[in-house]
This record gives sequence, structure tokens and C-alpha cells, in this order.
Amino acid sequence: GLTHEGHARDVEQVYLRCSQGSLEWLYPTGAIIVNLRPNMASPSATHLSVCIKPSRESSGTHIYLERMGKLRLLLREAQQAEGKVHCFGIQEGALFIEAVPQRDISRRITSFQYELVNHRPGADPQSLIAPCQPCTDAELLLSVCTSDF
Repeated sequence: GLTHEGHARDVEQVYLRCSQGSLEWLYPTGAIIVNLRPNMASPSATHLSVCIKPSRESSGTHIYLERMGKLRLLLREAQQAEGKVHCFGIQEGALFIEAVPQRDISRRITSFQYELVNHRPGADPQSLIAPCQPCTDAELLLSVCTSDF
């Protein structure tokens, strides 16, 4: 029945290996740990940043960064509806997405898009959310040559 809460404390792990994609979690309960693991084994993988953009309809969870058992709040449930891009270094940990307890049976969906992007060592990952501008020829060529399609 609706009062069964046996799964409310379950924590599942998922591994996303693509350099970009999306995640959608219907009727969230418990928590999931999202490990972003790029399909590349190179020294440059340590210079990756993860950017996530929650859907404006996203609800039902809080999103944290988890590293070595410690959680740092990244987005509260209400902040996800703003649809803003949030970036962090891949070395900062996995995403820990915790369901917010609900008292009703209304539909909740947590969803976001993510992308792994290279950044310069020492650069602030938040600088990755600067306004877009046209790519240079060199940037276009680099993008085509390093894509994983």
C-alpha cells in the first residue's frame, strides 16, 4: 500500500560513462549515487568539469556532491526549478541525489542534463557557465577531432 516505506532508505549506484547525456528519475525514493566516469583513460581526464542543468520541472530531491562519505549540498529541491547550470570539478566527487520525503502521491520527477567539459588547470569550474560565443576555427576542429561519437 501507500504506507509501505521499506525502500525509502535504499541507496542505489549508477555509472554514467558518456561525456554528455541526461538522467530522469521517476517517483524518487531513497537516494542514488551518480558516478560520472568518462570513457577515456588519459591524464586530461583529471581536468574535467561536470556541468549539470536541472529541468525546470525537476522536483522531489536535493542534489549533493559526495566525496569520501561527506556530502556538500549542491542544489535544494526548489533551486532545481530555476534551470541554472552548475559546474564542479570531476575530482570533487559523485552526485548524491536524495529523495525528499513526500506526504502525498503527486508525481515527482528529478531530471537534469549533464556534460563533461575540459577546463584549464587552476580555472574556476563556474567560469564554464559564461555566456556562449561563436567558436573559433581551432575550437571547432578540436571538438570534431576529440569527440566520442
